[in-house]
Amino acid sequence: MTQQEAKNYVEGAFQALKDRGWFLKTGLVPTGVTDREIAEFEAESELKLPTLLKAFLKSYRMDFDLWGIIHEVDFDTRPWPISLNTSVKELRINWAVFREIAADYGAAPEQYGHFLPIGMWDSEFLVWDLSRREDQVDAEDWGESWVLRSFPHDEAWDKEFWEEGGEPCAPSFKDLLDWYFYGALIPEFEEENHLKVTYERMNNYDFLWHFYEDRWKEP
Repeated sequence: MTQQEAKNYVEGAFQALKDRGWFLKTGLVPTGVTDREIAEFEAESELKLPTLLKAFLKSYRMDFDLWGIIHEVDFDTRPWPISLNTSVKELRINWAVFREIAADYGAAPEQYGHFLPIGMWDSEFLVWDLSRREDQVDAEDWGESWVLRSFPHDEAWDKEFWEEGGEPCAPSFKDLLDWYFYGALIPEFEEENHLKVTYERMNNYDFLWHFYEDRWKEP
């Protein structure tokens, strides 16, 4: 994906989310992130940020948790919350915290150095495994090749956990945008559960945690 293609895709993602009901009060507020800020972080971290992530950082602020419909590794659909970093400052802080926790667990830099935290997966770190190639991702391999992973706070990050590379979350960042911004899995979720997804329901904790109950089903 070229820089322009990435920019267009992210722009479309935010517009799709706005069309679905988000940002109606504030509008889309640019992050103000610059190429220089990103380059400085890349130099400091010795990581090369993917093109689509750079475009996302340079797009719009997102100062809230976002619920979307996801595919779990067993292909069931369900609502799940995330928060995503939309500033280099947030990215740098989470990167430093993640490295500190990994080191506290006795991990070596070669074990954790290629993981880039980009937000939170509910209360867990949402990280991009930069050692995995996106052109080799198979969305149907039960998470084996997925580049987006989670690292729970309540589990020991031991040798086995590092070998597994955390828990799989989404095949790619593009898939994540498709799920959360474009709402790509909503029709499947609605059909499986015989209900309708609305902006109001995606901001209603009662629905989000109890969507399977009959009271939410369409007559």
